[in-house]
Amino acid sequence: MPHASSSFRVYTPGELTFSLVQFSGGRSIPYLIQPEEITPGRALFYTSTCGGCNAGCGLLVKNRDGRPIKLEGNPDHLLSRGGLCAVGQASLLGLYDSLRLKQPLKDGKPTTWEQVDRAILAQLESFHRDGSAVRWLTRTTTSPTTRAVIESFLKSFPNARQVVYDPLSNSAILEAHELTHGVRLLPQFRFENAEVVVSFDADFLGTWISPVQFTRGYRAGRSLEGKPPRLSYHVQFESCLSLTGSKADERFRLAPYELGLVMTHLAARLAKNAGITMNTSGPEESPVPGSSLDALANRLWRAHGRSLVVCGRQDVQTQALCNFLNHLLGNYGSTLDLEHPSLQSQGSDRELESLVRELHEGKVAALFIDDLNPAYELPDSEALPEALRRVPLLVSFAERLDETASLARYVCPDHHYLESWSDAEPVSGILSLRQPAIHHLGNTRPVLESLALWSGVPNRAYDLIRDYWKARVFPRQTRQGDFEAFWEGVLQDGYVEVAAEPIRAKPFDRSPVRPVTGAPRPPADAFALVLYPKVGMLDGRHSHNPWLQELPDPISKVTWDNYACLSPAAAGRLSVRDGDVVRLEAQGPNAQPRVLELPTLVQPGQHDAVVAVALGYGSNLSVRFSKVGPTWIEARPSVGEDGVVGKNAAPFLELAGGILSSPRGFMKVSKTGKFRELASTQSHHALKVPERLWPR
Repeated sequence: MPHASSSFRVYTPGELTFSLVQFSGGRSIPYLIQPEEITPGRALFYTSTCGGCNAGCGLLVKNRDGRPIKLEGNPDHLLSRGGLCAVGQASLLGLYDSLRLKQPLKDGKPTTWEQVDRAILAQLESFHRDGSAVRWLTRTTTSPTTRAVIESFLKSFPNARQVVYDPLSNSAILEAHELTHGVRLLPQFRFENAEVVVSFDADFLGTWISPVQFTRGYRAGRSLEGKPPRLSYHVQFESCLSLTGSKADERFRLAPYELGLVMTHLAARLAKNAGITMNTSGPEESPVPGSSLDALANRLWRAHGRSLVVCGRQDVQTQALCNFLNHLLGNYGSTLDLEHPSLQSQGSDRELESLVRELHEGKVAALFIDDLNPAYELPDSEALPEALRRVPLLVSFAERLDETASLARYVCPDHHYLESWSDAEPVSGILSLRQPAIHHLGNTRPVLESLALWSGVPNRAYDLIRDYWKARVFPRQTRQGDFEAFWEGVLQDGYVEVAAEPIRAKPFDRSPVRPVTGAPRPPADAFALVLYPKVGMLDGRHSHNPWLQELPDPISKVTWDNYACLSPAAAGRLSVRDGDVVRLEAQGPNAQPRVLELPTLVQPGQHDAVVAVALGYGSNLSVRFSKVGPTWIEARPSVGEDGVVGKNAAPFLELAGGILSSPRGFMKVSKTGKFRELASTQSHHALKVPERLWPR
């Protein structure tokens, strides 16, 4: 239905089907039957929820003549407050993608839904009889209705389990809170309440968990126009220059193996202020000057209960130490909200590791993969695809034929989120609806409807969501009136705030907190590898989108490719400059034989012992760009030698000890003699007075 600013009446789901007519060739024409509420050329705005990532930002969909043409943030939404990131705005292009799957596939060939359903139901029946293992693999699902339907579907099998993982994992934060608070959760970080913010390698303004929400909170704490004016103090510790680090009041370059050590020294100072003895067992000397840590500790202590320490490192011990810092500072209940936790990142790397083991051992009979691409995203890039091929029933719900969908026996393509009915609860107690702004453009089907049919109770996605809200959400709200008024009000506003599910967190337990010391240093000729997401590419699920490929990185200003970032000092040691191709090779006795060749980008502000590479590149979804460049005069290739944009760095990830993270070993970096020019929108990064003009 249109947003509140419109004077039009509420639409029913059936009326949306008249929005356009589609021919079999994929073309569309304007209205065959024009709804009387529509004036040609006049835009309507629909409230919805963004599906670009798991953050669940509120949307306003600008719809003209039955077609969405622009996405903007919903200014009334409690989390995003009108903000929308580049990925969210560019996700509109995916709706009109000519390479979206338009019908189900069997063994890579088009088929009908009737044939797919018949075959899948027959195999599921046999698995139910013999107790075979059925697994549902998905990224974090913020839709409460979808979670309930998945749970109902899996209950009918004696040996079934859902596995959730996020390619950009935050599993260590949840594991650490299970140790220190007795419950596995992700707190809601309230930057708006913080007067001092300390971040250890968490790019919360760029890519970490919910950057639009965090940016709004961060800005609220740094507004000189507010009443009263506020200016929070921000300190950033990181290995390579991030969007967040570029905004910090004070920034320190640290290698990944130094972050926990500095956090230990800071914790020892704050524990002393709190009158607590912390056994540091003689930690090594801090790479950050003691005077700087003393000043930071004093500033944090003065802002007791009004500070926030966040950490983006995928290490449970380091995250437990971060929890201890926030506990010492009295931040829980103020800047860290456990009563309304975030549901935006709930993946379990431990469960993922268990599933991968089951796949290699051939124990999984049926695997359903929703909104994930493990053959591309996970480190076991050679053995894992072979294990997936051996699964008797492998079903993907991908919208496009990615690396994993290409292996699947059946591909049951889901609707684009702008064509779908769905819901979201990104933070406990804040729910929103997603309504279709256009009739679906192909013979696709929502995952909700596929699940309902395979469960023996076929139903429409709209009815499933409405029934869930009537039974489970409406009793939690405080608005007056009946369900019909409540439902139409949420459709109009786009969101609703209800009572949060109770959380039974225990008092803080100090016993799991240990100092982080003694991390190994790289040899003189080696580097620590940092794998990071870019603002536009994230984990690579949008690598088909040319708008995001063309988007300049806000720090490097480079478009299209990924690259090996080196500090000016490191580049000088290797005698390389921008565009020189270097070879990255894993070192160490237990290192996997992984090799990657990438062009160099000299990045000021990066640690001298670190080489940084962006994830999300090298996907088969970018093959489409091989023919898009000009074919005259100075034509240059749009993709690399292997036919895709950039290189996939995911094989360098490590999945060990229940954590998916950057490798703990070190990399040998060597010059190859090759050169690949990088497409950059800015060729200068500093303004200097030429030496010949400087007075002598």
